[in-house]
Amino acid sequence: MSLAAALIYWVIISLWLAVLATVCIAFARNPRTFGTIRLLLAVLSIDTVRNIAENVYFGLYFGGQYGLFPASIVGVLGNPHYLILPKVMNVVAACAVLGLLALRWLPLAAKERADADDDIRLKGLALSQEANESRRLFETSLDLILVTDPKGLFTRVSPSSFAILGYKPEEMIGRSGAEFILPTDLDATRREMKLGRSAQHKRHFETRYVHKSGRVVPLAWSGVWCEPEQRYFFFGRDMTERKTAEERLQRLAFYDQLTDLPNRASLRKDFSELFEEPAVRPLALAMLDLDGFKDVNDTLGHAFGDRLLQVVARRLETISGGMHVYRLGGDEFVMVLEDCGDPLLATEVVGSILKHLGKPFNVDGHQLVVAASAGIAIGPIHGSNADDLLANADLALYDAKASGTRTHRLYAPSLRARANARRLLDSELRRACANQEFVLYYQPQVRSSDGVVIGAEALLRWNHPERGILTPAAFIEALAESAVAKEAGRWILTEACLTAASWRAKGLSDIRMGVNLFPAQFRNGTLLQDVEHALAESGLPPEALELEITENIALGREDGALAPLKTLRSMGIGIALDDFGTGYASLSYLTRYPLTRIKIDRGFVQMIDNQSASEDTAIVRSIIVMGRNLGLEVVAEGVETTAQADFLRSEGCHELQGFLLSKPLPKEAFEKFLMSAPAEPPEMTVETARLVG
Repeated sequence: MSLAAALIYWVIISLWLAVLATVCIAFARNPRTFGTIRLLLAVLSIDTVRNIAENVYFGLYFGGQYGLFPASIVGVLGNPHYLILPKVMNVVAACAVLGLLALRWLPLAAKERADADDDIRLKGLALSQEANESRRLFETSLDLILVTDPKGLFTRVSPSSFAILGYKPEEMIGRSGAEFILPTDLDATRREMKLGRSAQHKRHFETRYVHKSGRVVPLAWSGVWCEPEQRYFFFGRDMTERKTAEERLQRLAFYDQLTDLPNRASLRKDFSELFEEPAVRPLALAMLDLDGFKDVNDTLGHAFGDRLLQVVARRLETISGGMHVYRLGGDEFVMVLEDCGDPLLATEVVGSILKHLGKPFNVDGHQLVVAASAGIAIGPIHGSNADDLLANADLALYDAKASGTRTHRLYAPSLRARANARRLLDSELRRACANQEFVLYYQPQVRSSDGVVIGAEALLRWNHPERGILTPAAFIEALAESAVAKEAGRWILTEACLTAASWRAKGLSDIRMGVNLFPAQFRNGTLLQDVEHALAESGLPPEALELEITENIALGREDGALAPLKTLRSMGIGIALDDFGTGYASLSYLTRYPLTRIKIDRGFVQMIDNQSASEDTAIVRSIIVMGRNLGLEVVAEGVETTAQADFLRSEGCHELQGFLLSKPLPKEAFEKFLMSAPAEPPEMTVETARLVG
């Protein structure tokens, strides 16, 4: 045996050591290895140790023979007693392996087999349960489940098909889905199926099917293509209720619930679509407002008012002639005429609509004539969006209503300027009220027979920080409609009572104080409390106060105005009807309201002069006679000439007021006027009468 043969044993030793190291590393990395693998590692380890020991023995023996190791080792290892050691190791290794197989592997193998059988049984049960659940889900699902082949033929259909589409499963199996899909949705459905098969992932889409009865059923689908089974699986949910709810919500959002007309949101949506077109088309927008609709609500009730709005809406649709009709809210309607940029044509059309709208309405047995006013704006000249056009049409409507009923106005830039001025004025009035910029002037009311001052009217002035003292003509209308009208009216009432009480305390004439009321003081329902507070704070007797109302305050508010006025009159407070003859109230107001005085408007007094014809003075004469017959005192306002004073005195007018006697004066100046004016003659006693007589 050559040296190479001796060295081969050490190569074998190295390889078996590498195997042993690998086995140890594998066990160290996974110490929980068990079962067959662990047994295999143990047998492999025993055989490896045996091989290493055997090859070490022979490697040393033959290495000693060829000079690799000391020669003495050959004699030792060549001993027959030692030569038997490798064979003994083989026997020991074989016994160890047999012991492991018998004591460890066989019982473990039996346990693993039992565990495997149990696992297979449990998995079988789980699969069976899953199959049963899938079958129950398929049979009881409220959603529609369809399985189709690559050609789109139904291979399985869930029983819910009858409830959703009116077809039993057997009526659909074997047929193509194209037979049930709405024709307009067929191409989109095929495209989704193609995409699902190419991408092999879930697709979500909507398709409308045709019910057996013929109605359309919207279905939301989730579908997937299964490549191994070569099948499509679809799950469809009936969207009928959801679509109905969406349509209902859409209608709630874009249509007026009372009149069923498109609403403001719908108008904005339509306008955005119109103005987004490449070539902006002209249009005319008319905003309509019913005149006197509040009176209808107040007198006949809101339910009747709602019915009237419905009838008006139907008539507007009938006479619109292609115009789009919208209801913004309340009694405001909007009509839009597309492709009309001609102001003359727009005003002509709107005028015709107002004329037809003014014809009588028959509502629940009541025949009503409802007038309307309109404001017109032309787009895109007056605005390129809904908000601008509505705002400008609203300004034109405001101007139309200020001009009277049944009128229409076209928007002009000057209206915007006036609106800005009104807004600025309202802001300044709020500041004036907060900063106490208002002051009271007083104009005397004298007895026509002897010139004695028996009353004063408190007149509001505005001490503007930049423009100085302003008369009511510059701001009173805006103040009456302002949010601070109630507060200003309360201040005027209290200040006038305090002033009158101070004059009495100074020993001046016990004159009557006249105070004008704002409409807002009737609307908020606190007039009685405000008057009682003013009298209590000032100590002024109720009979020394006179409240002045205009015909327009009383008109349309009989219940709201009549009751508090009767209560105030019962307290001894006088009630005067100011500017009589200029409003819309009927003569019956003179008897229904608890009046103590009527005031002839200055416009009638100005018609009197030395050369006045009888017809120019007839109204004044009639008012004086009517007042006398009704037991009412009569005051003439705006007396500026001696001729006017002489005429009124000769006709029996009790009191005069105007620049001829005195202009309105500040508090201190009025006190001086009282001191210089003729005094009230002392009451004549019986003794004095005898001396005179």
